[in-house]
This record gives sequence, C-alpha cells and structure tokens, in this order.
Amino acid sequence: MNQNLSPAAKASRMDWKLFQPTVQQYFVENLFSLAIIQKQTRTKIIMDVLHHQINTKEIPSVADLLKKNLPSVLATTCYNDLNLPFDEEVRNTEIGHLFEHILLEYLCQNRLAKGAKRATFSGRTKWNWTRDPFGRFHIHLTCGKKDADILPIALEQTVGLMKILLAYNKDSFSLLNTNSLNQNGLKNGERRC
Repeated sequence: MNQNLSPAAKASRMDWKLFQPTVQQYFVENLFSLAIIQKQTRTKIIMDVLHHQINTKEIPSVADLLKKNLPSVLATTCYNDLNLPFDEEVRNTEIGHLFEHILLEYLCQNRLAKGAKRATFSGRTKWNWTRDPFGRFHIHLTCGKKDADILPIALEQTVGLMKILLAYNKDSFSLLNTNSLNQNGLKNGERRC
C-alpha cells in the first residue's frame, strides 16, 4: 500500500504518526479501567466502571471519607443541573464525575507544589449509556502536554483515593437499580487554587 508513495510522502506519513496522541491504558483491580489520551492542550479519559457502584449514593459515607482523605476537594466548583455545591452534589453523583473532581484537585495541588503561584483546571464528564456500554464515562480536562509531569502523579493519587472510596464497606452495598440512573448526562467542574 505504501509502495506507491514517494519517499517524501512516506516521511510525511511517518512524521504524522509521531504526533498521534498515545493512549495509555490502566486497569484498577475490579473497580474501573482508564484509557488516557493526552493532547497538546487537553486530556481525555475514558473510564469504564467494572462493578455495580455507578453513583455515590451507593457509598453513604463518601462525604465523610473525602473530609478525612482530601477535604479540599469538597470546595471545588461544580456545575450541575441543580446548582448544588460539590460538597452536596458528592452525595449523589456519578463515579466518573467524582473521579473528575478528585483529579482536578490533585492537579492543582501538584502544580502548586512545583512552584506555581496559581493553578486552575477545568473538567467535563459526559456519559451516554444508550450509545456506550453501561458505566462508561468520558472525562475531558484542561490539562495538556505542559502538565505531562504532574498528570501521572495526580492520576496515581486519584486512583489511590478512588480505591478507598469504592472499596469502603463494599459488602454492605446492594445491587444498584439501573432504572433510576440518568442514561445520558453532562457535569462540569473547576478547581482554582
């Protein structure tokens, strides 16, 4: 197929491949998987929840666990249908949205730790379970290549906290009634430090 291309065209095609964003895959026990695509000015994460905890209402102690482990996340700005502050929204929100807010907080903390005077990151979590598999979230962040040094650290911290939140008192959870969940949604968050 490439045999008919000129050497310049072949070189051009190879250079184009070098600028393709790579997809990093992570599997977190039996909790969720992440496909991370970091581009020049933004990052997209596709999160697939691998068990029945899709909403934080299945984790009654989520606010208390966050107060204990990362209290500053409760002050993140949240844009949701009811205009609730995140410290209220967190009691009944989707797991992908929770992941987004925790990651935004850790991104800000890590940027400040590297000497920045201020840090602001925004995110948007979308889902459409009529089109995608149940439990898939599309998380978009204003975190690009310039943040390539802090994103892996923030992801590791976020995954660690999510393990705590999702595993807490796991045996007491009942199966989630999927009929009560919004099949489509969009929520946004922002963190300024």
